[in-house]
Amino acid sequence: MANSFNTLKNAPGVVAKLAAGMFEDKVQFSRTIDKAPAEDYNGKNGYQSGDTIYISKPARFIPTTGADVTSALQDVTEEKVALALDTRYVVPIALTSAEIATEAALESWTKRVLDPAVSAMAQYVEKAFVQKAAQATFQSVGTAGAAGPFDTDTVLAAGQKINEMACPDYSNRYLLLNPYGSRSATNARKGLFQSSSEIASQYKNGYMGQADGFEFMSNNMLYTHTNGNDVTGVAVEASVVAISNGMSTLGVDGLTNTTGTVTKGSVFTISGVNAVHPVTKADLGYLQQFVVTADATANGSGQATLSISPSIYYTTTDPRQNVSAAPVDESGALVFVGVASTAYAQNLAYHKSAFRMVSVPLVMPGGMDMAGQATSDGGFTIRVLRDYDILTDKLIMRLDFLGGLAAVRPEWAARLTA
Repeated sequence: MANSFNTLKNAPGVVAKLAAGMFEDKVQFSRTIDKAPAEDYNGKNGYQSGDTIYISKPARFIPTTGADVTSALQDVTEEKVALALDTRYVVPIALTSAEIATEAALESWTKRVLDPAVSAMAQYVEKAFVQKAAQATFQSVGTAGAAGPFDTDTVLAAGQKINEMACPDYSNRYLLLNPYGSRSATNARKGLFQSSSEIASQYKNGYMGQADGFEFMSNNMLYTHTNGNDVTGVAVEASVVAISNGMSTLGVDGLTNTTGTVTKGSVFTISGVNAVHPVTKADLGYLQQFVVTADATANGSGQATLSISPSIYYTTTDPRQNVSAAPVDESGALVFVGVASTAYAQNLAYHKSAFRMVSVPLVMPGGMDMAGQATSDGGFTIRVLRDYDILTDKLIMRLDFLGGLAAVRPEWAARLTA
């Protein structure tokens, strides 16, 4: 005779553990990036949507050559990245008392109900995290609107960007392509010399495997970015925002009065502002790219304040220096990737430490018919609650996920815009 599932002491935990394990199996991008260590969010009895935790980035220093370091003493400037717990998805399920009453019934219910419910939740979380990552990535390669090809040179250009930003690890790098990008990349390499196992994967399974310094993955949840309606004739305007070292907002002029828009996720350069190597501070010989981090609309004078990333550090004595010179008022022209009001696919090359995600425990209420919470080996937490609704005469179960993503080292990522 089958055991009664409802009488098992760990019944809530069984369902939660199953759900957490399924969730991890069904995500791709989220599984390949860093997870926030437990010490970042332990010590609290559950979180709620809207809470924030903070991630510390290692301090940077400028070495000196002299024996006397009196004039070279440097303050320890630790950067912190806010990780908002703003990605929450819930799947509510109506049950009858018999659906998971026995182990046999639970096994059937898991396949029919739990698996597709977790799958839907995982896809929505994956889509949200990929969009957050892409919108935080300021480096872009490829030609907007060209739809590929994702040949070796294009992918190597993404790798070059990551290398020049002092990413020390040549492994743990991934290239996330939409189905068209995956097709294009595979087709572009079909005649190249590669390992026999990778060639077999191309011909048998239709995907690349490892090539050009990245592990290729195909994902149909990738973000498509649409530019604002005004991306030409825009220049730096210091009367809107004063030029200062460390500025994370940029004043601009030249937009259409009251109707000119610049959208979150738009990438641009500023004339005369080159990228520098993060360690040596040598000019890399090309313009630094920036990304807009919030939608902006022009005022009646055609001016706007753009929130941007990375912040602009131009002072040579600042270890965070990332550009060769400060933006110049009025003559600092902005050039955006792509044209106005046009959508572009955003494929993503990244090192796993470019982004960090967290999946946190939620508050566990008392007095429930069933309450359980479990975390998978990969760090994904799912809460399971069940209770009786006297108004509808139903047992209601809900599956909850709460988490967030932060760009910790966005310079170790690059978009392949198509």
